[in-house]
Amino acid sequence: MNNQQQLIERLTRFYREAGREVLSTPPPWVPGKRRPARWLQPVLASVALIALAAGLAVTVRIVREEAQSKPPPVIGPTPPPSPSPSPSLTPSPTPSPSATSSWVTRQLPVGSVVAMSLDSSAVFALYHPGPMNGRPNPADTMLARIDRATAAVTTAGPFPQAMLLARVTSGLWIGAGANQGTAGPDTQWLTLVDPVTLKVKQRVHLPGQPTAGTYSPAQLAGTTDLLWSAYGNSLYRLDAATGRILFTQNLGGTATGLSIDPSTHRLYAGWVPSQGTEALVIEWDGSTGRRIASAPTGGADLGGPTVIAAPDGVWISYATGMMGAVEHRADTTLSLLAGPLHGHSNGIRAFVGGGALWLVDAGQVECADLRTGTTAASSQATLVAALVADANGSYLGDGDGVGFLRPDPSCPH
Repeated sequence: MNNQQQLIERLTRFYREAGREVLSTPPPWVPGKRRPARWLQPVLASVALIALAAGLAVTVRIVREEAQSKPPPVIGPTPPPSPSPSPSLTPSPTPSPSATSSWVTRQLPVGSVVAMSLDSSAVFALYHPGPMNGRPNPADTMLARIDRATAAVTTAGPFPQAMLLARVTSGLWIGAGANQGTAGPDTQWLTLVDPVTLKVKQRVHLPGQPTAGTYSPAQLAGTTDLLWSAYGNSLYRLDAATGRILFTQNLGGTATGLSIDPSTHRLYAGWVPSQGTEALVIEWDGSTGRRIASAPTGGADLGGPTVIAAPDGVWISYATGMMGAVEHRADTTLSLLAGPLHGHSNGIRAFVGGGALWLVDAGQVECADLRTGTTAASSQATLVAALVADANGSYLGDGDGVGFLRPDPSCPH
């Protein structure tokens, strides 16, 4: 017996038993005496049973109509079950270069890195040791020296507002300067420290002032016995041992990047005009200050172009609004060698070292051909502020500290 038949039988039996309790006439009523309500219970039960029976009839009819509308099952041999694919037979997809795991083989968690430099013995990093009220405090900026052979860390500081490093023969210069409007107290300094002990050897006032109402951080570049600074609307050549001003040139605009090639002594600057909309890249002879060439580039209204010197010219990175771009220009003429290469975010940054171009952008770092910019490999990386490299190693600085890199073997070197 199926469930429907059982339900009908039970309802029928209940209805019959309840019907025997229903009186044919209502009980007599005596004035002043409350009529008992018990006589209504069988009547209500009968009404409920009638409603249930009607609903059941409709349900049974719907079920029968659906059963009649279904086609009869096809009688035939049962097909054998299809075998489940074995995981061992499914080839694993080859990961794309963008999915490569991190190249960092060792992390030194000194703090959030601001800038980096290196020499044959050590890596140097300016860093914020920790947050204050949810943000790093620039007044607490420290300097770390990391021995490249032992990874031993030496620290010194604080160096308030410091954000620039330049390694020259006489030591390591640290630059600090306000980036907009009126400079704060004790923030306009150049400090020379011993590259081994980190003891202060010299401290001079940073020449120049930031351009009022314009984001114009100080710029610093140096190599061997050359030291250059750009700040506000002026370019300065400084004595690499003392910081004394040797040469000054008015730029008529703001330098947004400064870099010098250690072999050719070519000095390059990204530049945006005080009036106008066209950004430039400018080249000088770093030994004499003679201006050699200039060429238009991008990023004028979006922070200006940044530059990084290369053996045969300069790499330039800049924002366009929708995305970022990089381009390569030749020394002496600043003619275009590669690019503009688009497909990057507005935060794209370029670094040169160890025979490769390094592009830091959108959660990854790429190694690329130094002349064409063609990417060879990429790795996951977040919050990268700086990357330095030479023939003996490569290092990056991010929000956690300094990482020792082991790049993909396909990276140029």
